[in-house]
Amino acid sequence: MIQASKILFVDDEAQMLTALARVFRGQQFEVTTANSAKEGLSLLADNQFDVIISDMRMPEMDGAHFLAETCILAPKSRRVLLTGYSDQESTIRAINEGQVHQYLCKPWDNQQLRDTIEAEVAEKLRIQAATPDLKEYQTLKDQVLTVSDELASANSFADMAKEELLDQYNTTIKIISNLINMRMPSSYTANCNVVSHSVALGKLVKLDSKVIGEIRNAAHLYQVGKLAFDDQLLLTQQNELTPEQLKQYHLHSVMGADLLTPLNSLDYTAKLIRHQNENYDGTGSPQKLTANSIPLGSRILRLAIDYQTLIHGHFFKEALSSHDALSYMEGFTHKKYDPDLFGLYKKLILELEKTLPHHHNSDHMVTISELRAQHIVNRDLLNHDGMLLIAKGTQLNDNMIDKLANYCRRDGRELSVFIKLETDKT
Repeated sequence: MIQASKILFVDDEAQMLTALARVFRGQQFEVTTANSAKEGLSLLADNQFDVIISDMRMPEMDGAHFLAETCILAPKSRRVLLTGYSDQESTIRAINEGQVHQYLCKPWDNQQLRDTIEAEVAEKLRIQAATPDLKEYQTLKDQVLTVSDELASANSFADMAKEELLDQYNTTIKIISNLINMRMPSSYTANCNVVSHSVALGKLVKLDSKVIGEIRNAAHLYQVGKLAFDDQLLLTQQNELTPEQLKQYHLHSVMGADLLTPLNSLDYTAKLIRHQNENYDGTGSPQKLTANSIPLGSRILRLAIDYQTLIHGHFFKEALSSHDALSYMEGFTHKKYDPDLFGLYKKLILELEKTLPHHHNSDHMVTISELRAQHIVNRDLLNHDGMLLIAKGTQLNDNMIDKLANYCRRDGRELSVFIKLETDKT
């Protein structure tokens, strides 16, 4: 007889518990409900469950806090969070603190909910089978010892060979990445952040582990096509490249993908790298793909790469603050970036910023239309050909602002100006 899967539902609304329990009627599931986080923790003190499902918004203790507590009482249980569309920050906190394995938005789709829970039960059984307890391990060990020495040696050799190949594969990716980074002007921190941010965003949109692995590989290798560039092209900030240089620069994604073509195991990684410079509105390269026709991994990679490029000074001559970088990128949503992905990435960055030491920024980036008389320019303002327009330290007046606005209209390109913050005008 197949043992029923044990599920614990926690929600402060009785009707929600009734609705959840109704979805899982039948002999396949054994459903227990709790009307509060406190009641749920009490049940966990004496019972074990395959899956724990909690609503995010509950009085006294929210779902993120409750699921974090269950990590101690029920470390082997799978955790699912039910959350509203407006709870993205709380969802990120729950993923970090409560080891949430899945989250579903309310109102949920019954079939999707059932499929998700069935998948989590299957994952728990898979992990349980892969990590037997000590008694089961000893039994298995005794059984293995009864097999002939020759077969045991062969099996051991095969397992070691497989593990070694996997380790060598991952190590090779990292070695190639390190060699690429030694040639590039970007810092080690920037390259590490491209990897970690891409993986984190992939997890937030609930991609499976295999796809996340491909995104991780692409984040390690996204600059491989730049190895053929000369030093001048590599060391020039992107917004200062000539149209011809920019055209050549954007070819690095295609060159990188082509370099990886002989490696069949990196086919999908190569695809993500090939399309990293596609724009959401179809104006990018190499194939002018639009919106969802751009691989999701490439859209994720584009956000992480561009953010790091801005905050480490590889786009403009000087690095932007996190705030200015996000503001600059936000102006290109629907153009360069997937707006939904950017919104989620922005929330991720803001959450990460809370964990970092506060750095005071002495200036703020604005457009020409945002300039006002008495603003003080905090960095030399250059045009797109490198000619000085306004020197650092200049206090603007209406006449200067009008001249800049007229210049931009004639040139057809916008300029970004760094002005000193009000608190620094001393």
